[in-house]
Amino acid sequence: MKVKCEYCDSYISDTEAFCPNCGAPNTHMQRSASGVPKTIPELQSFCTARNLPLEQMRFFIGEDYRQPRAYGVYQDAEGQFVVYKNKADGSRAVRYRGTDEAYAVNEIYQKLKSEIANQRAYQSGRGTTRVRAQNNKSKIALIIFGVVFALYVLLSIFRGSGPANGYYNYNGDYYYSQNNSWYAYDTNSYTWIPSSVDDELSSHYSDYYESYDYSSGYNVDDFSGSSYYVEPDYSSDWDDDSDWDWGGSDWDSGGSDWDSDW
Repeated sequence: MKVKCEYCDSYISDTEAFCPNCGAPNTHMQRSASGVPKTIPELQSFCTARNLPLEQMRFFIGEDYRQPRAYGVYQDAEGQFVVYKNKADGSRAVRYRGTDEAYAVNEIYQKLKSEIANQRAYQSGRGTTRVRAQNNKSKIALIIFGVVFALYVLLSIFRGSGPANGYYNYNGDYYYSQNNSWYAYDTNSYTWIPSSVDDELSSHYSDYYESYDYSSGYNVDDFSGSSYYVEPDYSSDWDDDSDWDWGGSDWDSGGSDWDSDW
């Protein structure tokens, strides 16, 4: 959540103890709310309590893991939080880099949740294959059921995918992505306006990502001060344990899409 510094009027994250622009204490700082994990250690405890096999799932919480096929979040030497995906070819796509730990934790949490939903569909598909082999009479019905179920799950997963919220520098111009909508900075009116983007930025957005956090070095106005800005919601359904059950089978990361940016 962005708040205004009482000393210099800059917009800063409510998770920061001091304003990065003037160094004044942030009187609006929030550590946590409603039992929702907002830090990497809290997320680690959350996963441990639910017996999530993170290594099998290829999720590395608090670790800069460098091998292919991995999702992770960690804090680098400069104090920034990095959310990443290492693709099948070993290349890395950075989902988020910035100082907002709560935002970084929420990004990797959402991916954890969607991968579990994907695993349920994947395990279900393997199960229906065994049933079809045992009962040829129900072959068509099972195929239809498997396809419909998989499409339903995949639609729910990819509804939340796409570019991370934040600033993008493309061909010398600044854009802001928010909830899969793009905005461009109009240098004539000095305001942010809704915008379409070309295929290069739309398809390879991770190559142009700057940060979720604002910097005066961008030479544009802070998007959080525009009329289009929407406060991020960190309070999704964390307490629904049924979302974290993939059916009790061994995790198989072969069901994940390791070629996309996220």
